[in-house]
Amino acid sequence: MDFEARVAVVTGGSGGLGHAVVQDLLQSGAYVAVPYTTEAHWVALQEEAGAGRERLWGAQVDLANAAAVEQLAADITQRWGRMDFLICLAGGFAAGKVHETSADDWDRMFDLNLRTVYLALHATLPAMIKQNFGRIITISSGAILRGGGAGIAAYAVSKGAVRQLTEILADELKEYDIHAHCVLPGTMDTGANRRAMPDADFSKWVKTEDVARVIHFLLSDEARALRSVAVPVLG
Repeated sequence: MDFEARVAVVTGGSGGLGHAVVQDLLQSGAYVAVPYTTEAHWVALQEEAGAGRERLWGAQVDLANAAAVEQLAADITQRWGRMDFLICLAGGFAAGKVHETSADDWDRMFDLNLRTVYLALHATLPAMIKQNFGRIITISSGAILRGGGAGIAAYAVSKGAVRQLTEILADELKEYDIHAHCVLPGTMDTGANRRAMPDADFSKWVKTEDVARVIHFLLSDEARALRSVAVPVLG
């Protein structure tokens, strides 16, 4: 169990990808904190945790609320004394060309995809800097590669900003043994995506378990020589 005694914070941990990542972390011995919004999703995650449930803790948190996220970080530090991994999976999707996207929808994409990442970083980085160790994973999107994003403008720009923020972090934090990596998945095989695109060929989609394995590697000591890297996971 290579993450034994490590403490991980997983935003979006009760979502489709979140289930796979949380399960991987628990099976690897980590203590896992999950901020959630929907009680039923949190209950399902607990039931899935099995024997690892005693190392899983959650709190209902609005990740776009700065004070709430700061309190979450304080509660985790009080409970377990440190924070080693921050995995930012929370986000959202909306389609629309630039001229079709309302200001409200534009703001919503940036709140869900970028503000939640920034607030989680702002709340957890002081503890990582103090302990002189940390591993950060953010999630962008394979859709932004090679200049992509037509028809999903606000989503693509917000996810592109996540990638840029991650690269900045890696440079800012290199003296503290804190590494930051950005994973860019293709369309993932989740229940939500299957419901949204019922006629698609699901066999061509990326398995959440495969993305979780990539994240595991980037968190592990095997990736200690990697300071910052953007990893497309396209299936």
